[in-house]
Amino acid sequence: MHVVMILLKVKPELLDEFERVLLHNARESVAKDPGCLRFDVSQQADDPTWWMLQEVYDRPEAHAAHRQSPHFFAFQAVADRAVVEKTVLKGVGKHIP
Repeated sequence: MHVVMILLKVKPELLDEFERVLLHNARESVAKDPGCLRFDVSQQADDPTWWMLQEVYDRPEAHAAHRQSPHFFAFQAVADRAVVEKTVLKGVGKHIP
């Protein structure tokens, strides 16, 4: 599995718009992107400007294809204006029997 974890800090004045497009992207990804197994979105409890995303794909190519989807481009258009800090970690899923 290909796992992507993203930590984002968003401008306070763009939180509502960012949340709408982010949640749409997450829903569409799971529903329509082949190989997208999971797309979790969390917001920090004591600071709503921080967001945590965990995306799980069956292979790296599925993640690359997701990044070419209309819903990702819509998200990215808002994120380009809203995000002030970003950390991305990519991992390989491990399973314990």
